[in-house]
Amino acid sequence: MASYLNQEFGFDEVRWATMRATSHDWRASFRRTPNKTLLPSGTRLYRLVGMTTGRYFEACWWMPEPVFRELHNDADRSLHGGGRLFRNYVAEYMALPSGSTQLSVVEIELLQPVFAWVGISAPLRERPGGMEQVYLPNLAERGNPASSSHARVVRTYWLRF
Repeated sequence: MASYLNQEFGFDEVRWATMRATSHDWRASFRRTPNKTLLPSGTRLYRLVGMTTGRYFEACWWMPEPVFRELHNDADRSLHGGGRLFRNYVAEYMALPSGSTQLSVVEIELLQPVFAWVGISAPLRERPGGMEQVYLPNLAERGNPASSSHARVVRTYWLRF
């Protein structure tokens, strides 16, 4: 029987982001408890980052491709669309902090199936949330956030402002 990344964990075991001074419970980022889902190989996931640093696999939060395409296409259809509007959409609907630091997009492809937690984003800081998001911890190789045996970087690019 095959073994998959995060197979042995429940959400209660991975939902705490441990920092030196504080520990944050990521459960509040979802409207309801997310579903543990086996994402198949070939799945594409996206996220916004400040700079393209190569340390993409240490991140836990990802957008599924249909959500990314929907928000990106909506921004492109707007008369005043572009990177800034797209970044605002992501901050509004993905319950991420807003700001001017997200300048680039990272696209990854899963090389093998992995378990992740998928659910609807919760309202955050008076923003509506309401879009599907993926919580995928443990993607990086231990001690090397620039490498993963489970995923590869497809491309990175700057948002056009």
